[in-house]
Amino acid sequence: MPASPPAREWELLERLSDRVGRPQLAKWIVDEAFSVRSGAAAESYALEIAQRYLAGEPIQYIFGHWSFRGLELKCDARALIPRSETEQLVDLVRSEITANPWMRKVLEIGTGTGAIALSLASEIAGLTVVATELSKGALALARENLAAQTGLPSGVEMVQSDLFDSMSGFGLFDLIVSNPPYLPASTVLEPRVALYEPHEALFGGADGLALITRLIEESPMHMTRRGAELILEIDETHGARVVELAHQHGYTSVQIHQDLSGRDRFAQLVY
Repeated sequence: MPASPPAREWELLERLSDRVGRPQLAKWIVDEAFSVRSGAAAESYALEIAQRYLAGEPIQYIFGHWSFRGLELKCDARALIPRSETEQLVDLVRSEITANPWMRKVLEIGTGTGAIALSLASEIAGLTVVATELSKGALALARENLAAQTGLPSGVEMVQSDLFDSMSGFGLFDLIVSNPPYLPASTVLEPRVALYEPHEALFGGADGLALITRLIEESPMHMTRRGAELILEIDETHGARVVELAHQHGYTSVQIHQDLSGRDRFAQLVY
């Protein structure tokens, strides 16, 4: 059995639980502090982390890393923090690849930290995954996360591109996935997001559909065959409009899937 934490760690954990209001968060902070420092230095660092968090900084950026589907990813203000909804997006993509074994070539648009592309490459063997990113900073972060992986069962290439602009040399794809900027411009963000996370990765124009519309329009030109798919994360208000756009641009079917909170969150478009 693993050894119990020293008494001083338990005492610190209780103090931090009271301070941050969430026992699980307090445990993360204590674990992080004692993973990089020891003794009094670790306690001091834990209190510093808690203070920064209470001042509004995201815990993921304070730590500088975050877990996503078992991958430990470097995480900083160059890209959005990977969220649990996006883990569901990966589940949906995995399900489609499993049901359609001919899907071997995947394109991710807007990779951010690289979470989606790296998850697919780590969980499914034999894929070719190309991941694009417009932001030079986010692309550098994604490449750092790729470099940190060892023994991936699928290959990943990361490319700077504005949607499909740099894709002419990469051929066609069986499945295209994206978690694009999709918040309407009027969305009011909580301070922890508004002050720290990159707005260009959050907002998708007046109605949030600027990039989603382009993806729906342009994806068929980059697909291998009928039956290829485009899978998107969307705003909860977008479902009806995405269905309309899909039908306008020749997709044979479209399904809107809900997240764990029961809100429309994912669009699955079959060409």
